[in-house]
Amino acid sequence: MGTELRVEPMDLPIIKEIPDVFTFMDGRKVTSKEDWSDRLAEIKDLYEYYMYGPLPDTSAEKVSYTIGEWQDIDVDVKQFDGSSIHAKARVGKITVTVECEGRKDNFPALVTLPCEEAGEGGYPVYIEMSFVFGPFEFKPSGNAYLAAKRGYATLSFEPVKIAADNSSRTGVFYTLHPYGSDGKEQTGALAAWGWGAAKLLDMLEQGAGKELHINSKNNILSGVSRFGKAVLVAGAYEKRFKVVVPACSGAGGAAMYRCKTEGNVYDLAPLGFVNEEGGTTHVTTQNEHLGSLQSKDEGHWFNDTFLKFDCVERFPFDQHHLASLVADKDRYLFIIAAAFGEDWTNPAAMHKTYVETAKVYEYLGIPDNICVNIHKQGHAVLLSDMEKILDYCDVMLYGKNPEDVETDLQSLKQKEYFLQVK
Repeated sequence: MGTELRVEPMDLPIIKEIPDVFTFMDGRKVTSKEDWSDRLAEIKDLYEYYMYGPLPDTSAEKVSYTIGEWQDIDVDVKQFDGSSIHAKARVGKITVTVECEGRKDNFPALVTLPCEEAGEGGYPVYIEMSFVFGPFEFKPSGNAYLAAKRGYATLSFEPVKIAADNSSRTGVFYTLHPYGSDGKEQTGALAAWGWGAAKLLDMLEQGAGKELHINSKNNILSGVSRFGKAVLVAGAYEKRFKVVVPACSGAGGAAMYRCKTEGNVYDLAPLGFVNEEGGTTHVTTQNEHLGSLQSKDEGHWFNDTFLKFDCVERFPFDQHHLASLVADKDRYLFIIAAAFGEDWTNPAAMHKTYVETAKVYEYLGIPDNICVNIHKQGHAVLLSDMEKILDYCDVMLYGKNPEDVETDLQSLKQKEYFLQVK
């Protein structure tokens, strides 16, 4: 990005309306595919400078791995919504080591494999940012076992080992690439967590893929909440991620900043919602605000420049710009949100990002490469969501007949999940 565009946050103009993704910072319009390529580069530079920080040059990094003990698992998985599955899988422990310019560190990962042998080309792989805090144990999720049942491998890792979820700027990433005073050395935790997922792809490409019979090219990256934010950033920054699944990601993730829904009344009847009075409407309470993202508890997710903004209307972009960085004929974006109990994450704003980003996919002639799934309740990728993800991937990645999967793929294109009453 040219220095003339690097305006201090407080000197940026207020933009009340949703910024046009097809308009350059200097006011020019995108009129060709070549223009669009240049516009994407500009958008990525803007996010690196104003929000998430850049990723470092990784050409000097060396990634190696050690595969440890294996365990055969026979498990019944239940979720709070009453759904459950029975599955069998093989689970192995992996240590991933990364070296760079004399610095070295490692982090643990888990691999979950189907019991059946891989088909030609290897297992497709589901990469999961594991939500490991407090009482939560680092172990394969229910979705990993469902993936195994469907013939998909899973790689799980703990993002907090990559970058601590606090302001200390510690963890594997910062050991190798210390946080500095220069903006080029200020990578926030969200981008760092995505770097961790990319190291798993490096590991597969360095030989683990052949050893584990995993096809690294057919991959899915998923995470929930703060890790859902990281997944969308990772998808925007790293083109090797094939299917990008940010779930319940909220502000700083897939939720459009300028789409404020506090006080809005929505009829959620299409999702089977019933309120305490027996009706189907829901009044939206508080959305997560800029001050929360800039607080001592969350500010480390971003770079220092982000902390200087006084309002979201000064952002020279909105989150459909970030989602547009995933748009490519060989890549896919699958947004997940929950309609109820998630007002803080602003599900209607995540759906708005889907609607606006879908225009980019239509412009590129790839309308089927983006979809959205709004479930009724649950700050998670539910088993029912996972079934839809895998059905979608079976069709889009492997050419399965849409009529042979349970999911109606057209249902993932809905633009009227949130019916506003007033």
